[in-house]
Amino acid sequence: MSRFTRLGATIAAAALTFGLATPAQAQDANVFDLLKTINAGVENTDCSTLGTVLRGAKLVDDTTTRSQLVADLNSKLGDDATMKLVSGPTINKLGDRALECKIVKADKLTPADQALQFASKLSAEAGLPELRNVAPLLSSNL
Repeated sequence: MSRFTRLGATIAAAALTFGLATPAQAQDANVFDLLKTINAGVENTDCSTLGTVLRGAKLVDDTTTRSQLVADLNSKLGDDATMKLVSGPTINKLGDRALECKIVKADKLTPADQALQFASKLSAEAGLPELRNVAPLLSSNL
């Protein structure tokens, strides 16, 4: 099974889990359309549901920070750079939503964190991939 087939199956399963797509929609849509749907769905997911899913999967506890959640989710992807690149925006949106819902704690901001946030904002406004989505690829390939 190719990386993209596995990725498509994983994304379709996630879309179905969060009620973002019917089985027919999940089967017919391409991977990138599904990612857009999931990203939009993550931003609007009920906080109680999200908390239940993350705690049930043992991804968070009372001390988990946003960056710990994102790092843990990225580590579950293994060393596949393509998977990390494609799933980076979704993982970051999930971390953002978990923070908004107070499921995870805010990270202590260092000057490097502030620079990364600023660079990510600029690149997103320019229609480019956010640096925070590409950074895990750089660290795993060094």
